[in-house]
Amino acid sequence: MIEIGRKGSGVKYYQAETHCHTSEVSPCSRIPAQYLARGYADAGYRYMIVTDHYHPIVLEKPDLHGKSWAERIDYFWSGYEAAKSAMEGTDLVVLPAMEVALNIQEESGLGDDFLVYGVTKEFLKDEPYLYRLGYEAFYKRMHENGFLVFQAHPYRYGRHPVEPVCYDGIEMVNTHPRHFSRNALAVEFAARHDLLVIGGSDAHGEEDIGRGGVMLPDGIASAQDFVQYYKENGSPELIVTFGA
Repeated sequence: MIEIGRKGSGVKYYQAETHCHTSEVSPCSRIPAQYLARGYADAGYRYMIVTDHYHPIVLEKPDLHGKSWAERIDYFWSGYEAAKSAMEGTDLVVLPAMEVALNIQEESGLGDDFLVYGVTKEFLKDEPYLYRLGYEAFYKRMHENGFLVFQAHPYRYGRHPVEPVCYDGIEMVNTHPRHFSRNALAVEFAARHDLLVIGGSDAHGEEDIGRGGVMLPDGIASAQDFVQYYKENGSPELIVTFGA
């Protein structure tokens, strides 16, 4: 049985966004990084984790033809860096992550999406084309490096979770208001398999800001701190928008 919201006595918890996209990198996003970050600061969030799409449509787009892989990762990292730069001197902590598509179907360009936390720019430069790996090889690579992997919106638009042997948990509550995520099915699946869980707004526009996330204590200063918190404490309390 999943337990969430196990708060320590006397510890203050803060809102944290775990799933959002910048228009600098993710073609599906409509909001530039600085406005996205300002929106979360205005909504009272303490943390914002940028999960731009790690996908061929981003890293192999025509504008990047002739660029080295390192240059492509500099581009991929630019949304996070713009958000972080915009929030310097404020209380909002901006952290990097990614949303990777695996098993991409040639006809649709869609695949199964995984949120990965703990990655660094240096790692991504050293490990090109991760979206070409199979599920188990991908997870092995992530696990060996101490990262956390969650399948994002596993029931969206008729899809189903991959067998729970190649990730640590699932995005149990995705509060994107325009996508049919079928969160109730994700709740049941997570409980049946005793998985870690996460929640996020999956923000692509201004109207998506602050609809979801998790509650975290003060003092998380890096993506690695976020991973360590999960490993030591399990799933935190989720932020759920009514009707999500």
